[in-house]
Amino acid sequence: MKRDLQALTNSRFGVRFALWIGRNTPLPFAYRFGNWLADQFARRDNAMTRAVRANQWVVRGETASPAELKQYVRQVFRHAARCFADLYHRLHSPEEMKRIVPLTPEAEDIIAHSGFDTPGAFVVAPHLSAFDLVLMTVAYHGMNGMVLTHGRPTGGYEIQNRLRAETGLQIVPLRGPETEAQAIEYMRAGGIAITGVDRPLRNKKKRVHFFGRPSPLPTGHIRMALAADVPVVVAAAQQQPDEKYHIRVSPPIPMRRMNDPEAEIRRNAEAVLEVMAEYIRQHPEQWLMYYPVWPEAMEELFG
Repeated sequence: MKRDLQALTNSRFGVRFALWIGRNTPLPFAYRFGNWLADQFARRDNAMTRAVRANQWVVRGETASPAELKQYVRQVFRHAARCFADLYHRLHSPEEMKRIVPLTPEAEDIIAHSGFDTPGAFVVAPHLSAFDLVLMTVAYHGMNGMVLTHGRPTGGYEIQNRLRAETGLQIVPLRGPETEAQAIEYMRAGGIAITGVDRPLRNKKKRVHFFGRPSPLPTGHIRMALAADVPVVVAAAQQQPDEKYHIRVSPPIPMRRMNDPEAEIRRNAEAVLEVMAEYIRQHPEQWLMYYPVWPEAMEELFG
């Protein structure tokens, strides 16, 4: 397979193929096929598998052997396949989605506070487990929200955004100051903005510490939360032994005001990331991050 694996999985073809498998095959077959495909991907030595290997090395304490890291990559890809199968097989059955995503009291509280009659908030999430399945399920339970997505979605991302929008969520590609201003006003009015914040940014010079290492992670959510004067809430999906996807929601994290704008952004971002890190530590094999979160770790492992 000469095509870049990351490009293939995010392509229109890749997402449509996964949708077809999920919709048209029995779930046990989808699980078996997903495991087989995950194992084929995990055996390859390419940018994507190296990124997962480096990410797993850091979140597991930087002590894993090469053999252990190969197993961790396989576990990550197998879990991703399981999440896709569970989502796409139930995509047009909100009741089936609700059956495997039980609502926690914290999730019920978020839903209750998404109706513009209470103060707003910025909900941020890691790419942990079946995050799309959980997001769509809470929307079917009545949660309103503005989901800030990749600024220039193409191929498979466009399909994923369309599926999210079918639940009633407002999908807004993040494309600069105008979009940020829209999100800020939305939260000031009592709305909930939602985005993922664990995907590294290319060419970002200012770093924040995550798992004790500097990383080029985004901080725009902190800037917007400060401007809207709202707290940040960390939400995460975790698959538990009952094979259901449980929703973890942190208490609201108030934004600290500081005289130094750069330190203000960094310290608030790191406070949020520390909460997120704890959710990832609990289930590192479910962290579906295929980009190198720590470029220096890539250098240390692969030269």
